[in-house]
Amino acid sequence: MTKTTDTRTRDKLREQAEQLAASQPKERLQTYSDKETQSIIHDLQVHQIELEMQNEELRNAQVTISESRDRYSMLYESAPVGYLSLNEKGIVTECNTKFCEMIGLGREKIIKYPIGRFILDSESPILKHLLNSKANVVEHELGFVCEGGKSFHGLFQLHRTKEPHQQSNTAWLAAVSDITKIYDLAMELQIKSKAIDTTLESVMIVDNNTKICFVNKAFEKTTGYTRNQVLGKNPRILRSGKHTSSFYQDMWEAIAETGIWCGEIWNRKATGEAYPEWLNISTIYDDRQKPAYYVGVFSDITKEQELRLRLHELAYHDSVTNLPNRHLFMDRLEQEILHAQRNHTYFSLLFMDLDRFKSINDTLGHSTGDQLLKEVANRLSGLLRENDTIARMGGDEFIILLPTVDTASHADNVAKKILQCMSDPFDLAGRQYHIRMSIGISRYPDDGIDSETLIKNADIAMYKAKEKGRDTYHSYNKELNENIFKKVDLERDLREGLNNNALTLVYQPQIDLDSGKVSGVEALMRWNHPVKGLVMPSDFIWLAEETGLIVTMGYWALREALNQYQTWLREGIDVGILSVNLSPHQFLQSNLVDNMIKILHETGMPSDKLGVEITESAAMPNIQHTIETLEAFQKMGITVFIDDFGSGFSSLSLIRRLPIDVLKIDRQFINEIPGNPDDVAIAQAIIAMAQTLNLEIVAEGVETLDQLRFLQQHGCNAAQGYLFSKPVEPSGLNTLNLSL
Repeated sequence: MTKTTDTRTRDKLREQAEQLAASQPKERLQTYSDKETQSIIHDLQVHQIELEMQNEELRNAQVTISESRDRYSMLYESAPVGYLSLNEKGIVTECNTKFCEMIGLGREKIIKYPIGRFILDSESPILKHLLNSKANVVEHELGFVCEGGKSFHGLFQLHRTKEPHQQSNTAWLAAVSDITKIYDLAMELQIKSKAIDTTLESVMIVDNNTKICFVNKAFEKTTGYTRNQVLGKNPRILRSGKHTSSFYQDMWEAIAETGIWCGEIWNRKATGEAYPEWLNISTIYDDRQKPAYYVGVFSDITKEQELRLRLHELAYHDSVTNLPNRHLFMDRLEQEILHAQRNHTYFSLLFMDLDRFKSINDTLGHSTGDQLLKEVANRLSGLLRENDTIARMGGDEFIILLPTVDTASHADNVAKKILQCMSDPFDLAGRQYHIRMSIGISRYPDDGIDSETLIKNADIAMYKAKEKGRDTYHSYNKELNENIFKKVDLERDLREGLNNNALTLVYQPQIDLDSGKVSGVEALMRWNHPVKGLVMPSDFIWLAEETGLIVTMGYWALREALNQYQTWLREGIDVGILSVNLSPHQFLQSNLVDNMIKILHETGMPSDKLGVEITESAAMPNIQHTIETLEAFQKMGITVFIDDFGSGFSSLSLIRRLPIDVLKIDRQFINEIPGNPDDVAIAQAIIAMAQTLNLEIVAEGVETLDQLRFLQQHGCNAAQGYLFSKPVEPSGLNTLNLSL
């Protein structure tokens, strides 16, 4: 202390001492000496100093408390967190500015109100649980309602300020933090995590130490590994062994350079099964742009790969026979042409077509037709060498490439083997059918040096084989080109003739050999060609059969003949039975009977005056269909003729099964009667057989009286031919004068 302070203090002490002395009894004062007085003064000085120091500390403490209170008040008011004081009943006794801002209300609308008023679900048992808790600190996430109906997600923390039932206005100090963004982020992460865990694609995350740190459920399903089995492991446990080390090296180099990689890769399941997968790898970088994680997303593409292979099969193989199709065959043919050019070698093509395949399809259905194609493919494949190629070009057409063939005879030998293997019957729909094949052969380089020419010429040769009677083969030569061009021209003219009404019918009478009268007439087709004039059936019917025009022509002829019959009736001319030829194609139509009924109804033709003529070849392919169709005709009253009998392969057992009325002996067995003993024997046998079966007999091509006398002597019922009349125009029957 300073000197002035000390003097002031001594004066104050002296004054106090004097006051103390005055208060003591006189007898007591007289007993104190100066020394004792000085001691008392000293003690008082010390005590005074201590009191001053305590007062100073008290003042400092009060300042500190005041400053602390000010700081607390400032922090309370300006805190970024909402603060509230609550009593035991949850009534707000105080709140800070932040909470007012969060709620959007002033203090006067918050204080003295229950905290539940500002909770989104005020009736929630959670709030009651928090306020009734015995713990010193409790917290929970709650939704808070703001002014205007808005809300936010908050973390509600309660800090106890007094013990339960202790007298105090404030029981809880509450802190409210707006965690909406954190909550939304957590929900987003949860949704993404759920999406990743439930996605159908497999997900694997690897850290920068190449250790697996996450896999989803799809990963477990795809690989067969559980999470516990792979977490912390190196992804190498999935390797299939199908890729080289350079494959993985290239993959990781691409990832290091671009951060991504995608491609097809083979991995192995927990069972040891290798499978293909499509893998996408993406890199996740840290703040320093260093790789932190690698995310692999993959899916098992086994089915996709199988589908890809299937599509490849469909693109390059026939779906019915599984043979190479036209596309694949053309590719192999081009390769063989290049090989032959480089090495100066030869090769051959065999172009094949099934005879009357359309009849099988029309009568037995396409499924049976497909079955036939499969069996034909199997037979042909069994005959070929390993390096030969057989393909289905479409429909009933097949083609064979015989590479590096040095001699033309090799292709001929293969063709012979094919015809031989096709001679065995095919079992279709529980029945046996004889299917024949026509084969055309072309040879490189003699018959062409490009694929288109070689195939075209083999096709031309195949049609020549059909013209030769089918069930044979033919090699291409240059003269065939001229014939094929003529055929193309003829087909064009025939189509135009059909459209321009250039077809006409003539009628040849059939004579009853007992009475000498006309018992019937046969309708025969003619073609009035604009250049060639009248064309006979033998020159165009075969072409109509091949092109399918015969069906349209057949129905035209049927309508034309029936309408002509009605004209004869009106003119009072009785021609007996009017017979119309049905081609094999037309006869095998599934709707033939319905069409026949319709045309009879439209023309008004009496069905018992109609006869239909079919050949043995038309009856043979599908006996059951033949029987059912002919029985339907007979029930309608239509007379059924078997035309050209003896020229085909019919057996007695077959004829016995067929519901027929008349046999027509083919003209080839009549021509040399009675001079040719063989023809005589055949004609006699046919007549005798017909009589035994109670069938009528009509002889065709009768041109001489000797032939007539022979037929009369052996009991033939009727005949037709130039001896009686050539086929005539409809009006020609009016002037026909016949006598036997």
